[in-house]
Amino acid sequence: MFTADASDRLDCMNPHVREPDEGAAESPGEATTSPLPPAPAEPAVLTARPTVKTVAALAGVSTTTVSRVLNYKADLLSDATKARVFEAARELNYKPNSMAIALRKKVSQTIGLMIPDISNPYFHQIARGAEDTAMKHGYTVIFCNTDRSASKELTYVDLLDEKRVDGVILTGGGVDGDTHLADRLHEQARVVAIGPHRLSYPSIGADDRGAIQAAVLHLVAGGRRRIACLGGQPGWLIHQERLAGYRAGLEESGITYDESLVMPSDLSIDGGQQAVESALRAGLSFDAIMSFSDYAALGAMRALKEAGLTIPDQVAIMGCDDSPLSQMVEPALSSITFPVWEFGSLATQMIVDMLNGRPVPASQVLPYQLRIRQSTAALRVLPS
Repeated sequence: MFTADASDRLDCMNPHVREPDEGAAESPGEATTSPLPPAPAEPAVLTARPTVKTVAALAGVSTTTVSRVLNYKADLLSDATKARVFEAARELNYKPNSMAIALRKKVSQTIGLMIPDISNPYFHQIARGAEDTAMKHGYTVIFCNTDRSASKELTYVDLLDEKRVDGVILTGGGVDGDTHLADRLHEQARVVAIGPHRLSYPSIGADDRGAIQAAVLHLVAGGRRRIACLGGQPGWLIHQERLAGYRAGLEESGITYDESLVMPSDLSIDGGQQAVESALRAGLSFDAIMSFSDYAALGAMRALKEAGLTIPDQVAIMGCDDSPLSQMVEPALSSITFPVWEFGSLATQMIVDMLNGRPVPASQVLPYQLRIRQSTAALRVLPS
C-alpha cells in the first residue's frame, strides 16, 4: 500500500507546485516550488439570533420569567431578578420577534393612519398627534397616503388588514359616501374616524358646517355680498359639509345662493389657482372668496395678484385649517383653526382604550376659532 507523508499530500493537492525539469541540476538554495497562494479567508460565522431561551440561560431564570419581565408583567418578581433579565437581554442584543408576538397574542402593536395628503400641514399635525400618543402606549403608526381616492383607500385597507393592525384611523372625511369601505376592515381592528364619514365607528371632528357659516357671516359683516366658494370635489363628504355651511351663511345674510360661484378644486395650491383663473376667464365677478382650505386660498391669492386684483380691497379671502403659511403671506390670510394635533392624539387614545376594553364616546366635536387677519379687512368706504 502506498502512503504519502504530509509534504507529499500538500504537493499533490497544490497546483502551483512544479516538478523539477528532468535532467536539470538544482541550484543550491533554489526552491523548486512557487510560493503558496494566500489561504482563503475563513467564511463568516453566522451567529444565531438570540432567543428567549438564550436570554433565560444567561440570566439563570425560566423562559416564562423572561417573557414576564420583558413584557412588564413581573410585578411579583424581585428587582434583582428583573435586573438580571434586562442585563442578559442587553448583552445578547435580544429583540423580541414582533411578528411572532402578534400571532401569539393576536395583537401587532400597530395602528394604521389613512391620510388624504401628507404634504398638507393640516395632516402633518394630525399625524404628529397620533404618533406622539401611539409611542407613549408602545404602538407604532403605519402611514397611508390616499389622495382621497376610493381605490387607494381600498388598497390600504386590505394592506392594513393583512398586517393585522390593531386599529385604523380614517382622516380627511369620506369619499363617495364611504360605501366602498363598508365591511372591509377586519373584526379585530378598532376604527376611529376624524372628520365627516358615513361609517358606524366612533368619530372625532369639528363643526365644519358651523365654522364655514361663521366665516361667511364675517365676510358679509365686512361689506362683501358676492362671495365665491372655493371648494373640493362634489363626492368628498368634507366638501359637502362645508358647502352646507357656506349656503347657510348666505341664507342667514339674505344672499341668494349662486351655483356658478362654486369653484371645485383638489384643495391644493395649484388647484386653487387654476379654479380662480378659470372663473376669471369665464367673466365671473366676486368680492370675496370662501376657501375650504388654506392651500387652495394661497393659490387663489396668486391668481388674483397675477390678474391685477388687490387683496382685500377688491377681493377678500378667507381660508380654512389655519396652516403655518397663512401668517407668512402678504396680506396675512384669515382662516379657521381646528385643534388638529388633538384630533390625532384623541383618535389614538380612543383606539388604545377600546383595545383595553374601556368605553369610548360615539362622537366628539372639538371647538374651532376664526383667525381674522388682513386678507378679510372690511371694505373701506371712500369719501364722496
